[in-house]
Amino acid sequence: MDILRTHGLVPLSRQNWHFLLSYWKYFPFVTPIQLLTDWYPMGKTSYSSFFNLPGRPAWMIMELVSPLTLLFTISTNPTPGPMPLLNKYLTALYLIHYSHRAIISPLRNPNMADYHILIFLSGVGFNVVNGSAIGGWLGGYGGNLEVATWKVILGSVLFFAGLWGNVYHEEILRKIRRIPEEGKDSDKVVSDDGTRVYRIPQGGLFTFVWFPHYFVEWVEWVGFMIAGGGIVRFWPAALFVCNEVATMLPRAMAGKRWYEKKFGKKAPVRMAAIPGVI
Repeated sequence: MDILRTHGLVPLSRQNWHFLLSYWKYFPFVTPIQLLTDWYPMGKTSYSSFFNLPGRPAWMIMELVSPLTLLFTISTNPTPGPMPLLNKYLTALYLIHYSHRAIISPLRNPNMADYHILIFLSGVGFNVVNGSAIGGWLGGYGGNLEVATWKVILGSVLFFAGLWGNVYHEEILRKIRRIPEEGKDSDKVVSDDGTRVYRIPQGGLFTFVWFPHYFVEWVEWVGFMIAGGGIVRFWPAALFVCNEVATMLPRAMAGKRWYEKKFGKKAPVRMAAIPGVI
């Protein structure tokens, strides 16, 4: 712990926070790498491996890293003075999202595929960096800036609309897995290990894209960014949006190919994640 304090990591010094952001902006360079391969041993594309972790607990641990890192970074931030009310509100929004993503959602899922330890470690690393970047801003490094009321309202509307959309579309996917398995069903495919059933999802934005729950999550974080002042003022949140799209869009595109391969001519024509775009 003394080594971490000496090097300005605990608490995270302003210099190291800026250093972190200066490199975090290059994360989108992972996109071309992801586009070169469909290898992503998680969810639909998981497979048996000695290096797999049990899906549900691994997911919960990986996602809890983000809010815990955020809270730790805020609580240890050396900036003097009380935390602005807006920053407290944005912290609450962040915790609301991850309460659903890390706890409620996985507990409601009928089952979750095992996934590779490399995916787990990559997710943990992403969440540590992101939690530190946003936590440093909220903890005081972002300054005590005034944000127009209309931005806070607009951002909040987008955030909660995106959160609701995420919950709604995830529930559609859960209902598919809860359908009884008795009888012949030509419109389903079963995972290689026989534990999970997949069907063509219908309803909501699934009419237009295969992964609407990705799209509405991006909308959610765009709202978060706007509520904090926008791209320039809330730069760490802007990086979060950019980096989420950078890593999730290639997965959606690979998932689109997966559906088309598994269901063949029965697969409807849809975009991957962004209606009318891609």
